Amino acid sequence: MIQAYAEGQDTPGMARSSTACGLAEHGRDGHWGIAREMVSARGGAVWATWTEDEVPCCFAIEACPKTGPTPQDACSLFSEHPGVCSFALDATLAEDPWRAGRIDAALKVLSACGVHDQQTVHTAAHDAALLTWDELRAGIWTFLPDSDRAAVYRLISRTNSVRTMKPHAIMGHARDITEVTRLWSSSSPCRLAHGELAESHAAILEALPSEWQVKVLGGQRLPDGAAPRTPLGEALREASLQAGTGQAPPSAGRNWEVDWDRQRDRETGARVVDRLSYLPDGWRVDAMRRIAAGTDALSAVSDAFTAINISCAYGVRLAWNSHRLRRVPA
Repeated sequence: MIQAYAEGQDTPGMARSSTACGLAEHGRDGHWGIAREMVSARGGAVWATWTEDEVPCCFAIEACPKTGPTPQDACSLFSEHPGVCSFALDATLAEDPWRAGRIDAALKVLSACGVHDQQTVHTAAHDAALLTWDELRAGIWTFLPDSDRAAVYRLISRTNSVRTMKPHAIMGHARDITEVTRLWSSSSPCRLAHGELAESHAAILEALPSEWQVKVLGGQRLPDGAAPRTPLGEALREASLQAGTGQAPPSAGRNWEVDWDRQRDRETGARVVDRLSYLPDGWRVDAMRRIAAGTDALSAVSDAFTAINISCAYGVRLAWNSHRLRRVPA
């Protein structure tokens, strides 16, 4: 990051905390990845280049001027880069017989994080997530539903935050990655568990009037002892039955201690509904899957927003469903 800011000092732009090689698949030497995107009319970025045995060096380079079949298909690489332009890249990675073993080794470090130093744990989290992504892209990635791809991107986005996680959270991260690794098992249905149920939950929620959506999602919070949380599936069924007969949700109580109908729940529910409607469809389903599993609704949606933004650092560009918006969430 220090080198990234030192290059092109006269041009603004945030440095990335990590990068990945953006070139077409090649040997182990001569990798190039964006270290800092510069805000300039001429385009370009600070690119880091490295080999397997050397630390990265940074250079400010203008953008590649070539375009694909249409002017919108601009190359996202740098001028005079080796290999094909980004619009001609084959996203399928080659098979690597060593990759699964490296993933297993990284997961073992994470599962015993208490006996390793922080840097070792962070490196293992990075390897486990990114190598799992590589293994999927070398096989079944194109067949995965959008919600499962969202789950993988979300795991990738958490690799750097492992430095601040407590052991139980790190081991939870390892369990999530382990679940993804089962996707390439010969007996796997090639989708994560509970995905179809989450799609059903998302469809039921979408069909509800907005005030009932607010009621349902407002109640999907972490239990605090005062009012137990109604499981998402049960809450959706109750809301559908009552909304189907034309009933409106009971008005929110003014006292925050009102049993199940707290004012703060209704306010939070409105925020969750607005933000959920802004997510791409696959990310909405992944958020619903996490909510059904017990994650606080607002946290599940906020995690999705954060993951989409962080994914840009790994060369992933995700479009928002702007046509779904009632209004842009604050």
